[in-house]
Amino acid sequence: MSLLEIVAAILVLGSLGLLFGLGLAIASKKFCVAVDPHLEKIISCLPGANCGACGMPGCMGFAQSLLKGEVALNSCRAIDEDSRKKVARILGVELQARVRQVAVLHCAGGKKVGDKFQYNGLEDCLAADLVLGGGKECVYGCLGFVTCKEVCPFEAITMSSEALPVVAPLKCRACGKCVEACPKKLFSLIPASSSVVVACNSHDTGRDVQAVCPVGCIACRKCEKACKFDAIHVVDNLAVIDYNKCTSCGECVKVCPTKCIIIPKANLKNKEI
Repeated sequence: MSLLEIVAAILVLGSLGLLFGLGLAIASKKFCVAVDPHLEKIISCLPGANCGACGMPGCMGFAQSLLKGEVALNSCRAIDEDSRKKVARILGVELQARVRQVAVLHCAGGKKVGDKFQYNGLEDCLAADLVLGGGKECVYGCLGFVTCKEVCPFEAITMSSEALPVVAPLKCRACGKCVEACPKKLFSLIPASSSVVVACNSHDTGRDVQAVCPVGCIACRKCEKACKFDAIHVVDNLAVIDYNKCTSCGECVKVCPTKCIIIPKANLKNKEI
């Protein structure tokens, strides 16, 4: 190839590169999507867990919907108070009051409950529950695997020596992942200011409960009589607390004969809850 041909090839390629570059520049200007400058600021304030508790497809989806006025700021249960204030300032809206919640476990059986058969399958609560409701004698109780711990995006759940999940109130963001994941429906969200929990989910009769679990609710109604605020009632053989009325006085805890109404140790350690 002669020098002239080489120069010509370089000029052609250079011209094509310049032409394509100009085309891309024009296209990027013509077809660019305008991004609200507030979007990045809001996303930086969100927890980034993409838990979906707000009903949106992750934190990006929530931020976009927030800017469009399609969702309220309080829809994000996982955001901490400082970040919530920052987002409110970015949006230029008044911060609405919010009752912080935490997840609690309604079971204290653990290793106190025997096995009705030996389960050798996948160590996952959802899988174990498919096999005759799991291997535990109490069909309502915790199966002892780490499904809830694994789905928690904030590392707020650990497993105790009793093979029971323990929720750390100061880490919990009430995203509801554990509530959704538990096949026995043993988790619920309660106000963080409350400390009394019914650690049982059985709807069997008192006699049947005692036959399989020493710490289950036997529907004796002593808690009902002890409560001065009408905040606890036995419904379908199970004590149920109305947290709109409960003052966490602990009188029900004192009279419960099976000690299934408890104040979790984690709540005692965290006085600010």
